Amino acid sequence: MFYIPFGYYYAVRLGTVPKLLSWMLIYIMPTAFYSWLTYEGAWLPFIANYLLVLLAVFSLYELGYIFNDTVAIRHEQQPAIRLYKYNFAHFDRYRWWISAVRIAYAVLALRCLAFNCSPRSWSFWLVCVAVTAILPVFTLYNRWRSKDNVWLYPVLVFSRYLPFMLLYRIDGWAILLLWLSFPLVNWLERFSMPVYRFPFMQRLIPNEKSKTIFRVAYYVVLFIPSVLFCPPQISRLYFLPIDILCCYRLIIYFYTLHHSPKNYLNG
Repeated sequence: MFYIPFGYYYAVRLGTVPKLLSWMLIYIMPTAFYSWLTYEGAWLPFIANYLLVLLAVFSLYELGYIFNDTVAIRHEQQPAIRLYKYNFAHFDRYRWWISAVRIAYAVLALRCLAFNCSPRSWSFWLVCVAVTAILPVFTLYNRWRSKDNVWLYPVLVFSRYLPFMLLYRIDGWAILLLWLSFPLVNWLERFSMPVYRFPFMQRLIPNEKSKTIFRVAYYVVLFIPSVLFCPPQISRLYFLPIDILCCYRLIIYFYTLHHSPKNYLNG
């Protein structure tokens, strides 16, 4: 799991097929959709480019997760232990090899991307810079072990979303709605972490279970104004991912009233 792309994220951070499907809905769906809105051309090159950017982004983001779960937690008073002792032992022995393999995935993916995009294109280099920036941002986040690192969290989360929006036409509305689709609500929830719960979030999210209704309220607040007051300069199509996520959160809310999905609200 340390070496296979997406393997670490699934095994350690997700752990179940339903959570994998949820991740695809809150990450793959909006990034693919809003990236597609900025693209003009055939489907196959778009899919190839998307998968290459995805591989580059998540190879480095997973490396950040790995260092978070093996190194950064050693500086916490109440760490969330996600690994077994033999995982820690393997990482301590091969950390530089693990890092090299992960970085090699990203470099190879961007190198292949250059075959589909002009390597002299400014947009290609923007993607390269955005992908590369994931490592220093995650490194800073891992070293900043206090409740105040929540202010860096939105930058960290959006760093895995933004590269998809830089390869083609830059669309400010698409980038804004991609930010609203998940990174913003995820950041707001971060203020309610059990160990570092901020006082101003105690009324909105007093405990972990209240996150479910908070997510419903968030997407409903986005959905209703988008229907009633959609800006004339953009198509209602831009709000489709938010509409889908609103329906998804409503379904989850009603489902969890009578069921307790495994690993739900744990990440």
